[in-house]
Amino acid sequence: MVNEVSAKAKNMWQKSIVANLALGFEPEIEYPHKWQALQRYQEAGVSYISLHVATDATSLERTVLTIASITEKIKEKSEYYRVIKSPEDILQAKLKQQLGVCFIFQGTNPIAKSLDMIDVYYQLGVRSMILSYNIRNAVGDGCAEQTDSGLSRFGIKVIERMNRVGMLIDCSHTGYKSSMDAMGASKAPVIFSHSNVHVIAPHPRNLSDELIKACAATGGLIGINGIGVLLGDEDATLQKYVEHIDYIAQLVGVQYVALGTDEIYFPEIMEEFLNNNSVMYPQNYSKATKPKTATGWNCIRPHQLIEIVEILLQRGYTETDIENILGRNYLRVVQQTWC
Repeated sequence: MVNEVSAKAKNMWQKSIVANLALGFEPEIEYPHKWQALQRYQEAGVSYISLHVATDATSLERTVLTIASITEKIKEKSEYYRVIKSPEDILQAKLKQQLGVCFIFQGTNPIAKSLDMIDVYYQLGVRSMILSYNIRNAVGDGCAEQTDSGLSRFGIKVIERMNRVGMLIDCSHTGYKSSMDAMGASKAPVIFSHSNVHVIAPHPRNLSDELIKACAATGGLIGINGIGVLLGDEDATLQKYVEHIDYIAQLVGVQYVALGTDEIYFPEIMEEFLNNNSVMYPQNYSKATKPKTATGWNCIRPHQLIEIVEILLQRGYTETDIENILGRNYLRVVQQTWC
């Protein structure tokens, strides 16, 4: 654990675009303090967050209502938040010390098998979709599915439409073959917004070297997940977090790594959440995901993120490398993707 953060690290944090590519905010997370959780990122100096506003369990109607409600709330709190629809919005959020909020789906079921809904959601501010969330949907298999059948014919059409509209393709939670199919079919960068290294932490959610290399070949990136069981360290230490950054940087290059902590800010209801959504969390996945110790769902918190800068400096990363990891890598990807 880093006890002190140097003046250099603090200065870098203050001037950098800091992007966190994963925070669960879906209606299925029935937790009364969601907005306080989001506020902590703004107070910590984070510039941008990918807000998961729907999953494969969310209906089309509920998804639209959720987006409408969150959009209105952000308007009411415009001093602190900004809806992100373009790369320029990210830059403006940083300039005005706001937290830029971008709408993301964890799964493609909210489009209700309609390609036209991809266009509609884009107009509502949705800028990325995870293709399948753990289990099979109409697009393809998830990472916890019994089979590994890859993308469906419909899934290929979804990739084509997302490319055309300018929506970013995300393969976190998606099966190996579906991910490889997507990266082969996409004409734009593909990301894994909150996934880790399988060699370090063998888990159904984490990525083989082959997947990491294929992602880099698209020009995409991997956001490092901060949940202890996915880090391979149930204490969720920052050193272990940076170990995953190091591995990807050495394997494919520092330009292909980012932050995607996926904080579990609702640990007291996590077991209830998993039980209520047990279809999406099959037994083999839940056993691998559930902590083995009584300490529970440890993960990286927003106030800790600045300490990552200090560790990276101590490990010899350049200022440019660190700025890229914090947010510039992601800005590059969306500049190449969003229309």
